[in-house]
Amino acid sequence: MKKFILIASVVILAFSADAQTRFGFGQADYDNWNVNDPKAHLLLLVWPENNDTLEFGVGADIFVIDGSARAGIDFNMSTSKWIFPVGTNIFDSSNRKKISYNFTLNSTFWGKKEFVVKLGNLQGVTSANLINGQDLLRVIIDYDGLGIGLPKLSVHDYRLYPIPTSSVLYIGGVNPTEYKIYDLSGRLAQEGGILQSSIDVSNLGNGLYVLYAQTDKGMIVQKFLKN
Repeated sequence: MKKFILIASVVILAFSADAQTRFGFGQADYDNWNVNDPKAHLLLLVWPENNDTLEFGVGADIFVIDGSARAGIDFNMSTSKWIFPVGTNIFDSSNRKKISYNFTLNSTFWGKKEFVVKLGNLQGVTSANLINGQDLLRVIIDYDGLGIGLPKLSVHDYRLYPIPTSSVLYIGGVNPTEYKIYDLSGRLAQEGGILQSSIDVSNLGNGLYVLYAQTDKGMIVQKFLKN
């Protein structure tokens, strides 16, 4: 189950227009996975200058900071270093590095736990070149059972529109069946079945929400704005 999109096409276009080398997290703001998802990982990206190839190593030390989730207990990911080597480019996907979170199953705990990943001791770039200007990533582990066993979908696998919306959300590219909508405090705001790939959100108050939608290809987890 996981929050939204790893890399949106609009981000790719933005980097294409920027000649500087960029480095950082493939996810903005926070990362959210179900504890049962074996594919849960941190995604690091580098975008070489002019979308060419790297002529110098780019990377950072990756620090793991315990929160309610603790390294070695709730997940198995330790402080490490990753450097994208000379020759890295976007055309063979060598500009992406996945680092597994290795969550530990817990049959007695329900709810959410979290920890933080920090990028430090940058090499080849400065903080001004971090993707989204972000050196911290909050990682949320979801133990509430929603979408157990379902893979998280990338934003490339579906389309959620319009955003923002005032009345109806439409889901394209997949066949959705059920959904839950949470506000940013984690309160369940709305749930139900999905007919004709649309969700009526007209009764929600204005603000940011997170949609969890079960589909034939996996779980959609994405923020949207109701206005």
